[in-house]
Amino acid sequence: MNKHNEQFDQQLKQHFSERKKAHTLTPEQHALLTKAPIKKPARFLLPLQMTGLACALVVLGFTVFNTPVHDESRNTFAMQHSSYHFIEVHQVDNTGSYSSEITSQKQQLDDKLAADLRLHQQRYIEYGQLVKVDNDWYIASCHSEVLIQIKDSLLNSLKTKHAVESDINIGDMLAMAHNGQGHIIALKHAGSGVKVCRG
Repeated sequence: MNKHNEQFDQQLKQHFSERKKAHTLTPEQHALLTKAPIKKPARFLLPLQMTGLACALVVLGFTVFNTPVHDESRNTFAMQHSSYHFIEVHQVDNTGSYSSEITSQKQQLDDKLAADLRLHQQRYIEYGQLVKVDNDWYIASCHSEVLIQIKDSLLNSLKTKHAVESDINIGDMLAMAHNGQGHIIALKHAGSGVKVCRG
């Protein structure tokens, strides 16, 4: 019986080694397996859901913002005047005559902007650094990337009005006062508070 067990063990070991040989990868197969990229399963469901959600939000936003708001208490549609450039006014005046008038909201805004700009320029001070002097002065403006050239004729005119401070040298920070039309009316030292242009 013992001999039979040994024979069975030998057959079993031989069968195991044959099966192992048949199922073991060769070095070439093993190299191919390690070089082959591992493909992850495509995840298409999440991008598809996100695309659907984005489309739904766009449609909802378009619907909400382009639907006129109905005011039930006044039974009229609310509107934004800023959406229109022109407003036509039709009325019957005090004499009983029909009159119509077209007002341009854009023109009103332009006029207001021009008035505000004039008011701002009346007290507008621009700072800059004197960078070169020949007969003309060249000032690098702090407010923009602009080199301001002040011709000798303007300098002489300002000097006769005592509107140019004395002892101005190259490298000094200057304050240039402007009038309502944007003309330079005075050149003075900027003062101790303005050492350099701030970006």
